Amino acid sequence: MSPDISLLNQLGVLLVVATLLVLALLAWFVVTRRSQLRGPSKEVQAMVTDARIEAFERPSSIVAEQIEEMVKQKLSGYPDLSETVIDFGTVADGTLDIWVNKHQYDTIDDIVDERIRNAIRESVDKFNVGSSQL
Repeated sequence: MSPDISLLNQLGVLLVVATLLVLALLAWFVVTRRSQLRGPSKEVQAMVTDARIEAFERPSSIVAEQIEEMVKQKLSGYPDLSETVIDFGTVADGTLDIWVNKHQYDTIDDIVDERIRNAIRESVDKFNVGSSQL
């Protein structure tokens, strides 16, 4: 009879371990789900307050929209570039789709005007520095 009791004890231990594992997974699910329902943190909200999404623009991430606004602000300092139409989209793979005056560019280096290239690079760098400090 001793082997049967040992087997029952082992099954009991396995049942307790399985129950604890299920409870731990359930708790993890509830905690992660609750944080998703709360929305973005105050830090993230502060980073995207300047982003404006115009009706005619291509679909893009909120980060791309904020960087786009930063570029527009930099270009407004140049009288001959203040009317330049800048639009960033986000491609399916997550990369930036750059449009300048309705002309699409695959990379920043393809843009002819050095001031526009510099404005984009500076804006991306400024955004990256700000987001890394969160």
